Amino acid sequence: MFTKISASAVASALVLSLVSGVASAGDILSRFDKETCAAPDYSSAWRDEEPQGDVKVKLLVSPDGTVTDAKLVESSGYATLDKASLRASVKCKFKPVAKDSDIAQGWVNVRYTWVLN
Repeated sequence: MFTKISASAVASALVLSLVSGVASAGDILSRFDKETCAAPDYSSAWRDEEPQGDVKVKLLVSPDGTVTDAKLVESSGYATLDKASLRASVKCKFKPVAKDSDIAQGWVNVRYTWVLN
């Protein structure tokens, strides 16, 4: 199941869902801090090429809420969009788990949808 997070940038809808890992979907999604996960900027230099499409990446979220790894799962077909999505996704933050919690890290899918408005 996907949870939609709206974003105000020209290029973007950000959607999260759990892929797999030790933490459950509820554990990770309830810790998601959408204020720290801004949509990537659509560069004006890309306007001539007009790249559009979906980029899917997966993030490894640690118990302290930081993203410790990001991997491209599905390319948009445009390296510029793929790289911008990866750069933006590693800046996302999640709320840390309680110190006495036994929740470990987990993977989360992130999909960026790039469209020209």
